[in-house]
Amino acid sequence: MITTKIFKAYFPIFFLFVFLFYHVDAVCEKITNNVRRTDINWNFDDNFYALRGGNITLTLTDMPCGASTLLIQVVSQSGKGSYTVRTFTNKDLGVLRYIGVGVVVIKEPLFRIQARVDDLENINCPEPYFSGELCYAKYVDTPECKKEKDIEIGVPIATSIFGAIGDFGFIMGRISRRAQQLKKAREIQAQKLAAKKMMQDKKSIKL
Repeated sequence: MITTKIFKAYFPIFFLFVFLFYHVDAVCEKITNNVRRTDINWNFDDNFYALRGGNITLTLTDMPCGASTLLIQVVSQSGKGSYTVRTFTNKDLGVLRYIGVGVVVIKEPLFRIQARVDDLENINCPEPYFSGELCYAKYVDTPECKKEKDIEIGVPIATSIFGAIGDFGFIMGRISRRAQQLKKAREIQAQKLAAKKMMQDKKSIKL
């Protein structure tokens, strides 16, 4: 009974450790990309990001100088796939926007950002660019190594928890058994005293 209560008390802690070991490595990083100034073609940025899957967000912090509309899309490493173009304006500065929703990674975890300006005539600087904070679930390139690391960290912690539970349960078990022995001894002693008193009462009646 006591061991069961102890296990119930420590089980949520163990579950928390397991949850933390297998969490998704979400990252956010500042990005700055140049855009074309002479034509409305998509820019070519060779900065690739490793995606595990899920959603991709961008919080735009800087619009290209003079531009009122910025178009952004997420492209896979091979350029294959279906991509939705997102339109950003000055009103979107500082606003978290989804540029990828429910992305499923099959073979190619790498993606990059493509952007272009719709109103080139308003660009008023020689090297227009945009900046923002990109957030996504990071893909781990070598899951086997990560798994080994999780085992190296996780097993000792889990073992120490169950070891502590085992030691504590053993001690509490001994205490419980000792308490039962003392209780039984007191009951026997009480029975002996009751029997002795009964004998004394019988003798006094005869006298």
